[in-house]
Amino acid sequence: MTLAPNHLQLLNGNKLLIFFILISSISSCASKKISSSIQKETIEVGDRKKNRDKTIDIVEINTKPSVKEDSVLVSPETFDIIQDKTTSKTVDKTSTNTLSNTTKNTYNVAVILPFNLNQIPLGKYVDDSTKQLSIDSKNAVEFYLGCQMAKEQFESKKLQANVYFLDDDNDSLTAAMLFNAKPFPDIDYIIGPANYKNLTLIANKAKSMQIPLISPFANSMYIKDNPFLFNANASLWNQYSWLISHTQKEFQGKTIEVLYDGKDLSTENISIFKEIVQSVSTNNPIKYHSISATDDALKQLTQADTISERVFIIYSSKENYIKSIIPKLKLIKNKLQVFTSNVAFNPKLFNGLKIPHSMWSVSPYNKSNLNYNIFNQRFEEKYLKKPTEVAHQAFDILMHLLNTIDSNLSLSTNSNSGKLDFDNTQTKFQFKPVTDNAGNIHYYDNTYLNLYELKNGIFTLSEK
Repeated sequence: MTLAPNHLQLLNGNKLLIFFILISSISSCASKKISSSIQKETIEVGDRKKNRDKTIDIVEINTKPSVKEDSVLVSPETFDIIQDKTTSKTVDKTSTNTLSNTTKNTYNVAVILPFNLNQIPLGKYVDDSTKQLSIDSKNAVEFYLGCQMAKEQFESKKLQANVYFLDDDNDSLTAAMLFNAKPFPDIDYIIGPANYKNLTLIANKAKSMQIPLISPFANSMYIKDNPFLFNANASLWNQYSWLISHTQKEFQGKTIEVLYDGKDLSTENISIFKEIVQSVSTNNPIKYHSISATDDALKQLTQADTISERVFIIYSSKENYIKSIIPKLKLIKNKLQVFTSNVAFNPKLFNGLKIPHSMWSVSPYNKSNLNYNIFNQRFEEKYLKKPTEVAHQAFDILMHLLNTIDSNLSLSTNSNSGKLDFDNTQTKFQFKPVTDNAGNIHYYDNTYLNLYELKNGIFTLSEK
């Protein structure tokens, strides 16, 4: 599932907020600097009096000490960034990291995001009206703040972990070089990247070093033979697997009509959908309609029986295609149940578009969760701004990972998902493998999804 992250909101008035966020490339002597000359921000977890040796560290690489403002008011934390261009070194590809957890004293987590430090004058982030940060930089900062919130809330009597933030500059060469410098290869888990550009590269690197990788937003159903990749959002494969299973259960015996663009060679091939159907083992008849954006859909879809209810699945990851197909269904006289991927969640997609039929989609997010509002309040009190979904996703992922490690479990374990995600704000994580016919694992998908119904142009959580 692809998340279209919200942009960080600009602040104004007396709530103007200036962030100087950390992150730089890591030098070959970073570990020495961290222990000797670099001030780390540390939070004690569990009973502070009894467990002072157990910590969760957000490691600030090559930064000046945090500046604390002398004020009785709630003030945001301030960080200075010092970029450090490092020389790469050869890494021993032999790794003891595996998917199964083994008890260790300390765990290291690398978060790889496009902070784009090279594009920031003086290496400082300024989130105000005088600077126009890129969307990637804003989202990277927001993700960092969400991780900070997780660090503060997580509690354990035994776990000690370090979280390193690395800038891939949204560049493949830079991303590759990160794996040739510290803290690698001494990393147990990776979170990142932010988008598709470096996903395959970083996933391959993680696989070669046998390090589990959680992709927070980007996902691909085309990656093969990588059991170290965990999609935090369900790929199209699992979205449509879920929809096929749901329609089969809700509309037993009815024909499922699949609409797809057979003329667009760049879109998902319909053969993949047919593979999904086979994997789900549906008993419902499936009928396929190849309809492009310019085709006369009414002519192809009209049938003599105009009374019976019909079930459609729009197979596409393209907003433009979905938007072009929906109006074509308006003139069909049958009552329609129309299902599609979470790409349809773009709030601009249905602006002014009146739909007489029932429209459904899926999403891993549930903002009606009480924790969602609690997180918003805590975040705004600390940073004087409202969080975006990027911060929520960062919090949920890091909380799940820390709880998984603390419970000495693997990411592929779902037996304790309720406990692991008890504090999550908007989603849960139920990682299950996507395999080929021989049972080989291509990757793991988060199969946690909610059904939403379109009402008045807005998708609303369904109780079905």
